[in-house]
Amino acid sequence: MPTTHLSVLGLDVQRVVTPLEAAVADADRVRLVRDEADPEQGRDPDDCTPGAPRASAHAAKAVSERLAGRGTLDEARLPFTASFEELYAATADLLREAAADGDVQVNLAGAPPQVAAAFYAARTALVDGGELDRGTVSLLTIPATDRPDLAAIDDLRSLVGDVEAASDAFDEFRRVSDGPAAAAVARPLRIALSDLRDALADASGESRPNSRAGRTAGARGARSGSDSPLGAMSSYVGRAREQLADLVESEDPRPDPEDTRDPNAVLDALDVWLDGESRLLASVEDDPHELVARFRTSCEARFGKFEDRATVELFESLDRFEAHLDAYLDARSQLSAAAGPVAERTTELSERAAEAATSLSALDDSGPATGESALELDGHALSPLGDLEAAVLSVLAAGPPRSRPRTRRGVAAELRERAEHHGIVAGARDEETWSAFDSFCVGVARDSVAGDRFEKRLSNALAPRLDVAVEGLTANGFVTTRERERGRDALEPTDAGRLWASTTDWESFRETVIDDLLRDCVERDEGAADA
Repeated sequence: MPTTHLSVLGLDVQRVVTPLEAAVADADRVRLVRDEADPEQGRDPDDCTPGAPRASAHAAKAVSERLAGRGTLDEARLPFTASFEELYAATADLLREAAADGDVQVNLAGAPPQVAAAFYAARTALVDGGELDRGTVSLLTIPATDRPDLAAIDDLRSLVGDVEAASDAFDEFRRVSDGPAAAAVARPLRIALSDLRDALADASGESRPNSRAGRTAGARGARSGSDSPLGAMSSYVGRAREQLADLVESEDPRPDPEDTRDPNAVLDALDVWLDGESRLLASVEDDPHELVARFRTSCEARFGKFEDRATVELFESLDRFEAHLDAYLDARSQLSAAAGPVAERTTELSERAAEAATSLSALDDSGPATGESALELDGHALSPLGDLEAAVLSVLAAGPPRSRPRTRRGVAAELRERAEHHGIVAGARDEETWSAFDSFCVGVARDSVAGDRFEKRLSNALAPRLDVAVEGLTANGFVTTRERERGRDALEPTDAGRLWASTTDWESFRETVIDDLLRDCVERDEGAADA
């Protein structure tokens, strides 16, 4: 008889394909059951909205690729987010359609809780109503052997995106800083260098008619010799001045020729240095102060014996240039010192973000949980509820709607009752066989004051954890909030939550979920007491 394998598709990939890849299930037809709100089949995940739609599309694509060639592969759609009644009706129709061709296997490993509950309810109703034989529809799951923290994974995805955005922003900052910003910061220094060249020309009797083109008013500190009424004679005076400078006798020995190079050559060297060093975020490689000192020495040798206006302006221009140079070098030093660690850290973070992005891509390929062997579900133990979530749901399903404080007290009372049970059982044995947990429970069972104290402490300690559990139950569609005109808003189970409660084996539930939660609370209680 042909077998149809229904794989309910959530975010998992690995646990969806495990039964087929491991040959646990032998299917003639494979159908991926997806949410009606998911993107259409074959759509590129990159074209989907970020978040659940993109992740679901990626999972569908990955599952389709891995299951290709394993019989007929197609899709079915269910209204995952609709009301439970609508979801239940659509699920029952899907099971009827699939069972008309033969046996049906349903892999619920990746199913959201409300979808899994709908499949369980529909199978139960069809079998109990006599429409299907009990063995026609088998519910399977792949217990998770490893389940990463999905909230942490979402935070990691956001962090990777933030690092990539910060890295791009820093690259742009470096481009601007070492480009337009560097040119703007260096502009006063270039003006000061040009003024210094003009002053040298004035002192030497040379003419630079285009040196002030485009210069703003006040850029230079004084008028050059070419603006003087005697400008026509400046070239003759300048040449005579330089000849006299060489003939002036001095008690000091003549400076070394290497230190008295042509001042114009020194200014050319400063121009070359500034062109090569105008990057704000890079450290200064060559110190230009030696060139400036050489220029000053050369000028003192040539013009130091004269006190005319042009000579005074030359040395004042040199002082202004040195002031601008010191300010520029200080800015470069401060910015490069600050940018260096940031650049190193950004590079390191970018490398780590790339590694994290690779890991996240691998997670997209396998899903948020891994498992190895299939488990057939005879009872409703298929919802991925935490211990506290399960305890809260059991308390809410056992009575009228409750406020959060009343729910917390109900869970605490359930745990105390279970502790007293363990204490009675342990008290009947030899005391030497008691574990630390047994001893604690014996104390609660034999001393009502200790029991009351434990229940009160437990009720208070559960408050923050209860809020997290209720939010998880609400997000999964198991619990809803009823607004009251007076008093606190009440919590009550939805249809999916009531179905969960009505199909759960309570004795097994108390021996697993309640006991595990009790032990966890006892360990926390003892830890708090020791502290």
